[in-house]
Amino acid sequence: MRAWLYYRLSRDEDEELNSLTNQRSIIAGYAEKNGFTIAGESFDDNVSGMHFDRDGIEKICEAVEQNQIDAVIVKDLSRLGRHRTQTAVFIDYLKKHDVRVISVTENIDTSNENDDLVIGMKQIINDMYAKDASRKIRSTYRQKQKEGIVIIPPFGYFKDKNTRQVVIVEEAADTVRLIFKLYLDGYGFKQIAKKLNADGVHTPAYYQQTLLGKNVPLTWPQISKQQLWISTTIKRILENEFYAGTLICHKTRTDKINKTFRFIPPEEQYRHENAVPAIIDRETWQQAQFLLQKRVKDRVRAAPGQKIHRYTGIIECADCHSVCTARTRKLPQGGRRVEYICNTYHRYGKEYCTTHLIREEVLDDLVYKELLRVKKMAHANWEAIDALAKDWAAQKFNAERQIDRLQERISVLKNEVEQILMERIRDKAHADIYDVMLQKRDEAIQSAEQQINEYRDAQASIEARKESMRPGIDLLDAITSEGSVSDAHLRMFVNKVYLHEQDGKLSVEFVLNADFQTHLDLYDQNGELTDVCNDLGYYFSKASANASA
Repeated sequence: MRAWLYYRLSRDEDEELNSLTNQRSIIAGYAEKNGFTIAGESFDDNVSGMHFDRDGIEKICEAVEQNQIDAVIVKDLSRLGRHRTQTAVFIDYLKKHDVRVISVTENIDTSNENDDLVIGMKQIINDMYAKDASRKIRSTYRQKQKEGIVIIPPFGYFKDKNTRQVVIVEEAADTVRLIFKLYLDGYGFKQIAKKLNADGVHTPAYYQQTLLGKNVPLTWPQISKQQLWISTTIKRILENEFYAGTLICHKTRTDKINKTFRFIPPEEQYRHENAVPAIIDRETWQQAQFLLQKRVKDRVRAAPGQKIHRYTGIIECADCHSVCTARTRKLPQGGRRVEYICNTYHRYGKEYCTTHLIREEVLDDLVYKELLRVKKMAHANWEAIDALAKDWAAQKFNAERQIDRLQERISVLKNEVEQILMERIRDKAHADIYDVMLQKRDEAIQSAEQQINEYRDAQASIEARKESMRPGIDLLDAITSEGSVSDAHLRMFVNKVYLHEQDGKLSVEFVLNADFQTHLDLYDQNGELTDVCNDLGYYFSKASANASA
């Protein structure tokens, strides 16, 4: 009789007791002793028995379909599988092809009907054991997530097995910093990957091999061999908050048994601030996340082999509502100049729209001047609120004394209310008079409590206003101190740019990503400011200009 030997070892089992070598020795000895001809064998190492998507099982099925075997021999039924339903289905599949399953240590043969009850009980026990072990593993893993224990750090870090400390791998960390810098400078995922590959920068797979001795399996053999950077790797690094020092656990849940996967809502995740040393600062992280969302929203795309132009996706023709296309022009005296023109004009000609041509340097100048105005306005507001805070601090002692007097007044009024209530009980005939007296005192108590809240709310409001203004002012100071606006800051500051053209004059309208005072700036052909018109009735910002091409 032809027999197939099958043995399996899962991760959570005793390797000495259930080692693959030990299992094979037991079932091979049984086959030889009982006169079986070994037609083939297969095994699965470090694989759960709760599913049947296994290489070893597939080889058994191939042998069954080709009518090469009459029996499958295992050490015990749990080696075949632990999921009671799937194991039962697989045994039925073998029976239909006249293939029996023999469990050596349990003395079970599926061809013997008397063993059906025992097989059913064994399957229930195996299933319960696997699920219980799975629950314990999940519980242990979840506890580690709650405590903020790093299991496997990402590229750029290394976890010391002895100290269990997560440390920065400086060479890899420099690559992470470079990726963030290139992205903030206007490069896309693909361009960053190409640049890293061209410069021979080591990939995460390289460090896993050198530091951990792991060979990372990739679906693309050519990339696996060459260890190349790809766009997906760049995107994952940019989205990973671990690089800013924050560990976020329990972001997804995978059920390997039922083949399900779901994302966990942010409020149910475990967030640990300052859990590891940061490779990039928080401001850089926030700018990168803003750009990731903004570029998707604006559908920003770069030309092949080019950086993303600064105003791509945010500049439009206000007359035909088409996007404006960037083009690079070589200058006779050397160098290059980036210009933006209406895409309708570019594709279909002057019969459909005008050029709306404007130089990038003109836009940059207008944006920077607008930032300076917003900065001046923000500092003025800060000084006003700071002066108010100082005035309040000077009056704080008097305010506290006033609060004490009001609290004493409330105490007196409450005592009077108690006395009036007692009198009202004794003198029911004049209850209406007492009700009026009670109402007046209740109103006095409410008025005093309102005054106390106003005193306290005023101080809290001033402090909250100062606290909320400071980060914005610091950011504006940092941006303007550089003398120019970076790509990241530009998209953080400017929401849309609209170009209007009439009688050869170009008007540029900026819509900012915040609520600011509206004003209109008029420029002559040389870019000199000629007039300013302020309007406090609106809460968005515009800057318009007449600019020559």
